[in-house]
Amino acid sequence: MKKEFSVYEKIRGHFLLARLNVGGIFARSVVWIFRFSAEEGAAGLILNRPTGKSLETCLPEFAGTPLGSVPVFEGGPVDSERLCFLLRFRDALSGNSTVRLGATAEEIRGAIYSPGARAYAFIGRAEWAPGQLEDEIARGTWMRARMDEKAWDAGGSADFWRRLAAKIRKPEAELMLFAPEHLEEN
Repeated sequence: MKKEFSVYEKIRGHFLLARLNVGGIFARSVVWIFRFSAEEGAAGLILNRPTGKSLETCLPEFAGTPLGSVPVFEGGPVDSERLCFLLRFRDALSGNSTVRLGATAEEIRGAIYSPGARAYAFIGRAEWAPGQLEDEIARGTWMRARMDEKAWDAGGSADFWRRLAAKIRKPEAELMLFAPEHLEEN
C-alpha cells in the first residue's frame, strides 16, 4: 500500500525551484526548505544567490582564518542583517548529505577540512506565513525537486537553478530551461 505524504513532508528538506512567473529576489531561485508546518509556516534559504564575497570580506575578524574563505550567499529578504552558517557533510560512500543549519563558527572551524564537508554563510532567509507557501505551490509558483547533493556540490551559483530544472522530467521544466532569462526578451 502506498503511503500518503502531507505537503509538509513532501517539501520540508527538499528544494523548491521558482517557476518562470516568479520575479524579484526569488526569480530563478533554488530554495532549500528547512521548516514547513501548518502552524509555523515555512522557512528556507535561497541557495543560488552568491554575493561574490567571502566571510573575511564581510567580517574582518575572520581574515586569514579557515573561516575566511567561506562563501556568503543572500539567503532571502527576511532578517537581512543576520548571518547564519550552514554546514553540510556529504558521505563519500553513500553520497548522502547531512545538513546542519545554525552551525557555530567553532563547529565549522573543526569540520572545514573534513572530507565532504562544506560550509556556507547566508545573509537573511526566506519565510512564509502559515498557509502562504501552500497557496503558492497550489498556484504553480514553485516546482519541487529532491535534494541533489551533486548539483549542490557544484556550487551555489546562479546556474544551480538550471542544473536542477534539467533533472526534472516534466515538460514544464524543459520549457524553463530554454526560456530567456528575461521573459520580456522573448
